[in-house]
Amino acid sequence: MKYWSCCGIKTTDFSAFLEQEGCSTGKHSWLKKEDTKLVSCRQDWHQTSSQVVVTIYAKSPLPALSSVTASRTVIDVHIMFEGDKVFQAKLDLWGVIDVQKSFVNMVPTKVEITLQKASPMTWAKLEHLQSSSQPRQDQTKKDPVDAEDPERVQWEESDDSLSWSEEADEEREEGAVSK
Repeated sequence: MKYWSCCGIKTTDFSAFLEQEGCSTGKHSWLKKEDTKLVSCRQDWHQTSSQVVVTIYAKSPLPALSSVTASRTVIDVHIMFEGDKVFQAKLDLWGVIDVQKSFVNMVPTKVEITLQKASPMTWAKLEHLQSSSQPRQDQTKKDPVDAEDPERVQWEESDDSLSWSEEADEEREEGAVSK
């Protein structure tokens, strides 16, 4: 007995087994997988006291091939649109959401992800900043000049009119004493 476990069509003839049409979901899908392009999409968001709506502008999204998964503080977005384009994003949310009351609406021009807030409050931003314990990329890179001569001090030039020197203090003190 020969059969593919994904579609359950059974046969005893091996040549009939090989001629069996591929299914659309299983391991023996004979359809050619098209190359997909990972692209970025314009995003926007707005909020009310009870909801946050994230809008991703992707024309002709394919609902069967797209997904949005959410936890209380993170949403993962995978949108396939216009046949071969893919948009992916992971958003660490500013606040906490109620996953059961949140939903996704796909229309021909965009994807709207409506997130129900766990508590009615205003979010300052859509995404929460990364932990401050992780070094920022610009802090870890060294200036090539500093790498060559570690004792060399780089001073920032300033156009400030405020300046201080010991001589100016001494002159002011002498002027105050003589008056």
